[in-house]
This record gives sequence, structure tokens and C-alpha cells, in this order.
Amino acid sequence: MGAERRLGGASGFGGGHVGDRRRDRLARFPEGPGSSGGRLCVHVSGESPLSAFSDQRSGGVYPGGSAVRGCGTFVNSSGKGRVSMRILRGAVCLCTVVAWAAFAGAASAEVVLRVAQMSDISTLDPHKAADAYSANVMRQVYNALVQPDPNMEFKGDLAESWENPDDLTWLFHLRKGVLFHNGEEFTADDVKFTLERMLDPKTASPGVTHIREVDKVEVVDRYTVRIVTKAPYAPLISNLGRYEMCMLNEKAVREAGEDYGRHPVGTGPFMLDVWRPGDRVELKKFDKYFEGMPKVDRMVFRGIPEEATRVIELESGGVDICIDLPAQDYARIKAEGRFKVYEKPSITSNYYAFNAQATPFQDKRVRQALNYAVDVDALIDAIYFGMAVKSRGPMTEQIWGFDETLPEDPYPYDVEKAKALLVEAGYPNGFKTKLYSSTQSQSRATAEQFQAFFAEVGIEAEVVSLEWGAYLAETRKGVDGMFTLGWSGTGDADGALSYLYDSKNIGSSNRAHWADSKFDELMAEGRRTLDPEKRKAIYREAQRYFNEEVPIVLMHSRKLLCGSSPKVNGFEIYPNQVYRLFNVSMEP
Repeated sequence: MGAERRLGGASGFGGGHVGDRRRDRLARFPEGPGSSGGRLCVHVSGESPLSAFSDQRSGGVYPGGSAVRGCGTFVNSSGKGRVSMRILRGAVCLCTVVAWAAFAGAASAEVVLRVAQMSDISTLDPHKAADAYSANVMRQVYNALVQPDPNMEFKGDLAESWENPDDLTWLFHLRKGVLFHNGEEFTADDVKFTLERMLDPKTASPGVTHIREVDKVEVVDRYTVRIVTKAPYAPLISNLGRYEMCMLNEKAVREAGEDYGRHPVGTGPFMLDVWRPGDRVELKKFDKYFEGMPKVDRMVFRGIPEEATRVIELESGGVDICIDLPAQDYARIKAEGRFKVYEKPSITSNYYAFNAQATPFQDKRVRQALNYAVDVDALIDAIYFGMAVKSRGPMTEQIWGFDETLPEDPYPYDVEKAKALLVEAGYPNGFKTKLYSSTQSQSRATAEQFQAFFAEVGIEAEVVSLEWGAYLAETRKGVDGMFTLGWSGTGDADGALSYLYDSKNIGSSNRAHWADSKFDELMAEGRRTLDPEKRKAIYREAQRYFNEEVPIVLMHSRKLLCGSSPKVNGFEIYPNQVYRLFNVSMEP
């Protein structure tokens, strides 16, 4: 018996690619792998004609058990009626019109954009997130009051405009007619709910540091909200552009409860459809988005930690965009010219942090020794193939407030100096520690390189690799050793420094568990100083003090490398590694 086939279904036409073939961008006439052919056939019963597609060239059986054969006379299901060819031709013409009308509709099948990134997501609750991979998906689902563009300039998103009538007050005027995915209108009440939820200690949001200085949020009217700060707060606008500041709908949050991170409701151009942890996240377009219809119907995000696999997926057509294109493949792919490639400096600093409250890392001489023990230039060559820039301090040169007078190489590779500092600190024979990494290729490779560097100065280090979600949870609690991560911040010095190193954030975003009262005071002073030049002077002092205390091993800022199918248009690299894809389209 032949199975009934339907146009525009989710069958796997053209299988064999490495990647997602469940949805084809082009609807096809129903003939493909595994079938013996597609044929328009007619069943004429004593009651009414019924058309369908057969999977058998010689005929097929359709609902009701009627057989259709390739001959001039056809018999109905009771075996009594005979139909002439003239009647049959009329029926065929009628059914052909209907079939091709259906085919034309199916020809406008879903346009799917498939994106590979280095890791799976951890949550879709902005108040619980602390990683760029989750942020990349959330940027499609939510909007914030303001949002950075690809040049890290902040522009209105859900806020049409804002004003700062005095040092403590900010008024935001909201867009009207913006809808959440559940049909509710976005209003000032949602801004108040969102920010107060983040400020609530019960939420335990890693991103709360960005608005910790907010004293109260007041609804002026349906489309106006007032934010009052405890003290002058210079970085407020850039902080409100962080992905953690995405606006939430109170009804949706209340209904989902603790499981909201798997049932997000935003105002963004896409809404969650499917999330298979460890495999993929699928989004579908929101047809009532306030900026207009998205240019693709669906997005699929896949976390692929293995670098070689991400490249294979791009080259085989399994994905359309590869975020984090491996450096070792970038030059080759660019030279071949078969794919589009993208390159841009990053505002992200990669580092290896100590647990500064654990022995022996309380001693800054040990921390300084391990900075001298690492050959960062060799690390950049071995893992990033030269596509990274050595760090001069805790934040990159692209961030506002960077101290241009910092030395080019604060801790040049010097094994003997490292050994001398260890002796001075009371560790002439070294010590044992653990080097934590995620299972991502670059993270694991970095840990292994550090293991070799440390061995040269007598330190025995064990590499411990954890899956991304577990890694974030473990490092947040505080590891018994060291861990490697990267941080982009907000584009402002406060966002680059306070989030990771202010002691108020120990237990959330200060994973190094570094508590230093002088550094904390410099951060507080920088936040409450509104004069830009005075702020810069404060952050210059903070960076120099940080380089002396070094709660991390200074590493590098890697260049952002991406690749895409030539059919992809409108893709741009964002220096903070959080990509807005609303303007991305796919050619047929």
C-alpha cells in the first residue's frame, strides 16, 4: 500500500547532510528519497471525487480502500460504477487546479536560519543568565529599554527617549502598542516589575550589580517610568542595555513560577518553540512584533563545543551561520571564498581567575608569580593562531575608560621571576591545585597549556573539565583552584570591572571571590562621578591597582571570527558577542 503524502511537510528531503534537514526552505513536489514517485491520481466513487497523491507509480490505495489503476475504465469502491475517460479528464483538470493551488501555497515554506555557537544555553530567564550563549537566544526573544548597536552605541529599544532631570532621576518614555508574545501590551508596569524582580535578593540575579544603585522605580503613567538612584549613577544607560535587563511580563513570570527560564515570554521578534537541552533551541517568528515582520520564519541555535564539528556543519550546509569560527580554519575558509567571513575586535577579556579566598591564592605574590609563569604569546599562537591581542589589564582597549598608559606587557613571561616569587611566598617546591575549564575546545586547551606552564615552576595542576551549565554553577559557588572565563561588560569601564571584581558580587558574578576595599571604593567613586574626564582618572587608578593585585592571570582578547553561507545577508558582529539577528535574511 502506498502512503498518503502531504506537500510542505517536515519530511527529510535531501538527507545526508551533517545537520538539521527536518525543515527544507523549498517545498518540493512529493517525490523524494525513499518514495517510488509522486503521481496525481483520482478516485471516483459513486458519491464524490477524491484526489490524493500516490507513492506508487502503478497506482495506490487511498482512504476508503479504493484502488486507482492506470487504465481507461475505473471502478468505484463498490465495484459497480464505470466512468468514461471524458468524465475522468474533467475530474483530473479540476483536481489539478486544486492540487497546484495547494502546491503554490506550500512553495512559500518556512525560511529557517540555523546558527551554530560554542555552547548550549543555560536558561532563557534574563535574571538567571550569566553567559553569552543564552544571551544570543534571549536577544531574539526579548527587548530592553535601550540596546547597543554593532558599534556599541546605545539607542532606544522599548524606550523611545529618556531624560536625566537631576543627578538622581531618569525618566523613560516608552513605545506604545508593543505586545508581549502572550498578547499583553508592554507598559510602565512591566518595567517596574522587571527591575524590582531583579533587585529582589530572592531572585539572586547575577546581573543585579548593573542596577544595584537603583533606589526605586515609579510608574508615572502607562507609558512613562521614573528610575531614581541612591546616588548619581553615571553608567545607568549602558547597564540597562545588558541582556539581563530584558523586559519581562509579570503574568507570564507568575504563571511559570520557578520554571520561567524554560517558558519565556518577551516582546522580541521571535518566540520559543522547542528547546532540547544539549541539542538545539528553535524559535518561531512573532508576527505582531513592533518593528515589523522578521526576515526569516524560524531560527535554530545549536551549541557545538567541538571546533572541527562547527566548521564541518558550516561547510556541509548543516548551519547557515557559525559564531566563533575557529581561528585555525579562518584563513583557509576566507581564501577559498565559498563562504562569507567576518572579523572584528572584541570587548571581551579572557582570563584565568584564582579563588582569591583559597590557599595559597590569598597571597598576591603567588598570584603575581603565576602571571609571570604563563607565556601568553605562546598561548595565543597555539590556540588562537595569532588571532588575539595580549591583555594589558582587566579590560580591553575598546572599552570606554581604558588606560592607554598601561604597559604593553605588565607580566612578561619569566620563569625565574615566577620561581623567586613562589620562594618568597613560602612555596619553594610549588603546590598542588586544580585548573577548571568547560568542555569547549578552547577552554580545555587553555587549561592544558596552563598545566604545562605551571609544571615548569613546580606546580602540579589537575585539569577538571565540566559541561557548560555545570561549569557556570560550580564557578559561581567558588572552585578549589582556578577557572577560565571571558567577560565583555557593557562597553563602559564600570561594566567591565564592577561585575566581576566588586566584593558585593561575591556569590554571584564575582567568581574570583576577590574582596578588596580600596578597589571597591574606586568602583563606587567612578559610578557616582558624572564628569567623564574625572571618571576616566578614577578608572585609570583602578586598572593600575588591579594589575598590582592581579586576582586573575591576565590573558588576551581574541578577535571575533564568524562565517556564514553566501545566502546569508545582514549579519554583523557585535563586539560584546551578543548578536541581534532581526535584520538577517536568507536568499532562496
